[in-house]
Amino acid sequence: AWCDKRGLGMTQKLTNAQALEKRDELVELGYTVVPGVLDQEFVEELRLWSDGIFEQRAVDPAFRYQGSDIHVVTPRHWKTLEDQTESDKRFSAPIVERILDPPLQLEVCQQLQLENLKSSESIILLSKPAYGPPLYWHQDCMFWNSPRAATPWPTRIFLSYYLVDTARDNGCLKVIPGTHRRRIDLHDILPKAHEPEIQAIDDLGHDVFMDRADAVDVPLTAGDLVIADCRLLHGAWPNQTGQRRTLTLAWHDCLSFPEPPSWWAGDVPEVVKNADPSATYETTRTPSPYLGAV
Repeated sequence: AWCDKRGLGMTQKLTNAQALEKRDELVELGYTVVPGVLDQEFVEELRLWSDGIFEQRAVDPAFRYQGSDIHVVTPRHWKTLEDQTESDKRFSAPIVERILDPPLQLEVCQQLQLENLKSSESIILLSKPAYGPPLYWHQDCMFWNSPRAATPWPTRIFLSYYLVDTARDNGCLKVIPGTHRRRIDLHDILPKAHEPEIQAIDDLGHDVFMDRADAVDVPLTAGDLVIADCRLLHGAWPNQTGQRRTLTLAWHDCLSFPEPPSWWAGDVPEVVKNADPSATYETTRTPSPYLGAV
């Protein structure tokens, strides 16, 4: 079994059978967790680094439900940007390259056969302060107008690490499994994620925060790797403790559309088979008929 040897900075590798199980979870449930990918020494370094950032930089109150929305770019990518103006919400730091490229993470992604994996060359720091509110239900997909939204496999994922152990009391992740490919009532009532309408809600009894019987908590140990499909509905519990709860999140494209993965043995939807890879589509956070159509 996978076993994180705390304090030694070492973890055992996934077996081929475990990797297949994790890949199937990602495809079918919309997320999977691989324990102990970051060693504890690096987790502690990240925790101290991120704490320093939140001590020095103001967090926009509009992002109180997320906790923050700070984008940190790799120096190698920052050099290519036309706008290199730093702000409280956007800057460059060398440590990001180490977050994106840890050897064990790369090996795990190869074992899961996440082919053509390409990072955004940045991370998002999301930190729920002590006694911070919950994160509303939402999904982060923005390509609902494209047939890409109909693929049974993921094409855009986030790789995320919590920097402290999480449980319901300090605001752990919660998800609704399968909602990356299955439409439910919540899809039709949620305002667009992270936009002014949903950020302006001040009633914690609102539907965007509702308890659901089909939701599951995802408690984690600091350094566990969470991989999730951008289409998956997810949120987080409030932080009811006096300690900050921070995570890093990095967006990646994978499994180049419209070709199916080399390992895919299931049916390929006709809309995907017939898709024009050169076509462009207006971005939107509103789920389209492609969700649940296959």
